[in-house]
Amino acid sequence: MNNIIKLSALAVLTFMVSCVDLDETPEGSLTPEGFFNTVEDVYPMIDGTYGLMASSSYYGAGLTVPLQLMSDMVDNGYEFGDYAEFSPFLVTPTNSYVNDVWASSYQTIATANTAIKGIGLLNDTNEEEKILAEGEARFVRAFLYYHLVRLYGNIPYIDNPDIADPLSIKQATKEEVYAKIIEDMTFAFNHLEMTSRGSVKSRPSKGTAATYLSSIYLTLGNWEKSYENAKWVIDNAGQLNYALQDDYQNIFRNSEQWVSTEDIFTIDFTNNQTGQNPNPVTYENDNKVGPFNGVEGGVKPIRGWSMLVPHINVYNNWDVRDYRLKVSLADSLILDDGTDVVRPYTDFEIARPHIAKFNRFPGEGRTTAGWRSDLDFVAFRYAEVLLIAAESANELGLTTEAVGYLNQIRKRARNAGTINFEGSGYGVYMASSYPEDVDASINKENLRITIIEERRVELAFEFKRWYDIVRLDLGNEVFNIDGLEPQSNFNEFRYLLPIPQDEMNKNENFVQNSGY
Repeated sequence: MNNIIKLSALAVLTFMVSCVDLDETPEGSLTPEGFFNTVEDVYPMIDGTYGLMASSSYYGAGLTVPLQLMSDMVDNGYEFGDYAEFSPFLVTPTNSYVNDVWASSYQTIATANTAIKGIGLLNDTNEEEKILAEGEARFVRAFLYYHLVRLYGNIPYIDNPDIADPLSIKQATKEEVYAKIIEDMTFAFNHLEMTSRGSVKSRPSKGTAATYLSSIYLTLGNWEKSYENAKWVIDNAGQLNYALQDDYQNIFRNSEQWVSTEDIFTIDFTNNQTGQNPNPVTYENDNKVGPFNGVEGGVKPIRGWSMLVPHINVYNNWDVRDYRLKVSLADSLILDDGTDVVRPYTDFEIARPHIAKFNRFPGEGRTTAGWRSDLDFVAFRYAEVLLIAAESANELGLTTEAVGYLNQIRKRARNAGTINFEGSGYGVYMASSYPEDVDASINKENLRITIIEERRVELAFEFKRWYDIVRLDLGNEVFNIDGLEPQSNFNEFRYLLPIPQDEMNKNENFVQNSGY
């Protein structure tokens, strides 16, 4: 998406200095004093956090590729550097991407912290304007820490841009970090407006904050709070302009994203590489996930490197009547062999169906090199709110209500549309009776299993499944010989990534995660 307001802070980001490195003495300090005079001076810094999220070390690949590979939905096609360690659970503390995600996250947190401190220094600004800006910045901080705590466990919690002695930093417990996340996200909910700033989905609104609170509480197993927040979003969906898209494919169609009612929070890619960050080395808007998912030897826009390819079990165990299978995976396309003949997946160089969600309708930005698309990543969409409401309601004994939420998802899945994409033939999938509605008489235990499986299918390849495996302790079940992706190296200590070895070497306060 070409949101011209998104990257206005790139010049500001050049002020980022080594105070965001947790293991070295800072050479300088990012000082808001004198730099921020009005709220309008602060917003470019907040906007800069969204640019950092759309970098090659975060949603562009560094965060999202490991989340795909560690799930039971995606396997290595071609082995590519340190990424190859994630799927077979061979990651070590020296893995470069373990370090990059850590460093990129804290860099973005430092930017949010600077904005928050700057807001506190404003004297002649309307209090309502200040608190609105603070709500947005605190949402960003909570968003970053929510990923970090689930990936690394006990982590440093830093809420100030000025670090006098980086070597004095210690890890906070997961419980302490979650308490801070909830505090920030609750502040955002209380003070953000029903519509995001500029009505842009890559910025948060009150609905975005409530959505993330429902997810955070779900992760913590607090069913009451999870249900309460998800129900608030559903009850206010009209005012928030949230609804399911009629056609599942349109969620992943670039031309539809700008007006999508399903998107709640997006990571905005603008099809061009806008600059390099030196620490860590990242490129803004450098989105490699699509081509990593794409078919080696395929034609545009599906072309790619066959690096991230689902195990054949994922395809074989997905009911062929499910329209979401057609949208999610490419099982045939025209290969770049000059024949113009649609080839089945058995003719692909990696002879398995490939992920198509991020590749089929990527927008105008896809270059001959295969990346930098216009397609935004939907970090959270309304369908997941319904699934969270269903899961938490079921755990609270509200089975009939839970079934109702789940059946909304299934009803949309039956609305098959038309898939027509350049260079791959033409497919029409008519509406069907599959998947059928769940019967209201289902018991709590069976409904729980059904909801989790619906999450796996509905949110397939969208960077959610690994977190579900961890929170539900499914690892030994899904990675065994009968699972979708057998992985003999899986061990429960792999639920957490290791603390980067560089951090361990330079800060004696840090304790490595067990097993590494």
